[in-house]
Amino acid sequence: MGHQISRRTLFRTVSGLAVAGALGTSLSACAGGTGAGSTSSDLTMTWWGSDDRHNAYKKSLAYFQKQNPKVKIRETYQGYDGYFDKFNTNIAGGSAPDLLQMDTALVAQYARKGVLAPLDSYVGKTLDLTGFSKTLLAAGTVDGKLYGVPSGIGVNQLTVNRSGLEKLGLKLPDREWTWADLKKVAQDVYKKSGGKTYGVDDGGGSTLQCFEVFAREKGQTFFSDDGKKLGFTSDTLQEWWEYWAEMRRTNASPPPAITSAAHNDLTKNAVVIGKALFTFDSGVYGAGGSITDAQLDFLPTPQGDFSGAREGNFVNGGVLLCATKASKKVADSVKIMNFFAQDDTAIKDMQLFRGIPPTEKARNLIASGLTETDKLNMENADYISQRVSKASNALPAPVPPPQGADQIWDLLFQSNLAVAFGKKSIKAQLSEFFDQAGGILGG
Repeated sequence: MGHQISRRTLFRTVSGLAVAGALGTSLSACAGGTGAGSTSSDLTMTWWGSDDRHNAYKKSLAYFQKQNPKVKIRETYQGYDGYFDKFNTNIAGGSAPDLLQMDTALVAQYARKGVLAPLDSYVGKTLDLTGFSKTLLAAGTVDGKLYGVPSGIGVNQLTVNRSGLEKLGLKLPDREWTWADLKKVAQDVYKKSGGKTYGVDDGGGSTLQCFEVFAREKGQTFFSDDGKKLGFTSDTLQEWWEYWAEMRRTNASPPPAITSAAHNDLTKNAVVIGKALFTFDSGVYGAGGSITDAQLDFLPTPQGDFSGAREGNFVNGGVLLCATKASKKVADSVKIMNFFAQDDTAIKDMQLFRGIPPTEKARNLIASGLTETDKLNMENADYISQRVSKASNALPAPVPPPQGADQIWDLLFQSNLAVAFGKKSIKAQLSEFFDQAGGILGG
């Protein structure tokens, strides 16, 4: 059971944004809530996920219907690929589901198109959000209104091959570690392994777990609030790329050929193939591969070690449950949202299949049935969540990615790779990156 924020999540986001953009005309036609909504007498609910998630949902919904015999639910589910294509088609055809699982990266686009129902009038009545932090609820909030109930805590974290680290006589760093600590332990891995293993995969082109956190530590966002330009400076990206150039030069990170091969292919991740012990791709956990026998552990993205550094980590809500605005069964959909948020049986059935549970109550309910790795995963997410909630200097959670975000993320990756392969100097690539990014966001 992997974490919700991962490269896989990034790819889901990329796919979803592309779909939403491509069908923008269709969605515009639905603005104001017309054209959507199921005509079925049953409440229709849809979600994406693995077979484990499907089974958990079905088991929970069967229990719900026993407790609420007047609510008949017709379930549809699939993998992520094509999920939003189908949703958009259903919206355009007037057959959108009453209740659906929503990607946090897309909720703003659908809410602003008038597809989703605001939930604020139900909160405190039939929708009990006790235990949900304001930070977490922000993931389902658009322009001050709540449109989605988060399923879990999504955080930025590194996955560590802890047993590999211990075999080299090295200790897992403290959770309050810094970028300098990461460099030190990564260099130690290479030295202690006799040059056979690098420390950490190259994060110079990685957005979600890496650069965005680094920029936030400097008080800068990845995108501006209106999504029309980048939120960080050239100096910040230069410092970032210089850090990773030094990591590659000292063999703390692998050469670019390994980084390039792993792009869009989790099975070639440096940790999965045994070429590194730390990875920013938390999708490694649960994805199989050569490290499944290793004891994994998890750490927050490192903190800034410069004067004035802010808390750069943030929390999002994993996936959301949302009701469609044109549905005639919004009240029943809210009842189901409340069931998944607060009912002990539902919480136990869902375990970690929708991410780390969003409340302390839920986390305590499932703790005894988790594997050792699941427990470590949940403990780290809880640690980050609490640290972020206590931080007085953290920026607000990032705004939903704008149109073109997927192109910007890929541009960052390819730009770092160009520097790593020696095709461009850092300064030359900086100029090119900002020129191209400006064209993407402004075009």
